[in-house]
Amino acid sequence: MDLTVIFDQLNHQHFDGFLDRPKLIWNTRLRTSSGRFLPGRRSQGLPATIEIAQYLLEELHAETHVRETIAHEMIHYWLWVRKRPYGHTEEFYEKMQSIGARRYNPVPRKRPYKYLYQCLACQRVFKARKKLGTLACADCCRSHARGKYDARFKLVLAHDLSESAEGRRLLEEES
Repeated sequence: MDLTVIFDQLNHQHFDGFLDRPKLIWNTRLRTSSGRFLPGRRSQGLPATIEIAQYLLEELHAETHVRETIAHEMIHYWLWVRKRPYGHTEEFYEKMQSIGARRYNPVPRKRPYKYLYQCLACQRVFKARKKLGTLACADCCRSHARGKYDARFKLVLAHDLSESAEGRRLLEEES
């Protein structure tokens, strides 16, 4: 799928060909968002960039997701080119509605949980994608320590799900 072709089509369809083509790239690291706009540096002549999550290519209706994502990012770019605030402003939403772009990614990739932590006091289990620092069970701290951290309710690592089949089975049961 050629990003430049899609960009050019959308540019003529929704922006009257006003936009110069920015740097368009597939990003293999985007997971929870489907794309992003990175402003260039006008003073240094560096072009703006639109990145599209490569995982979209694996989704059902991939081209539709890619087109909608490029359209969304093009609105940010269009505002930036016009020296307007290019975040999710009222002007952004008006343009988004006029071209039929979406605000949120309908198919985000989420990293799996790797760790299960447990409060030894109440036995509640917490899922985590990364190892946690020193934390305590909020419910227990609120109930028994006036909302302050209390080491009695420290969360302990119960299972490292990334290391065993048993851990992966526990994760599936928790879901």
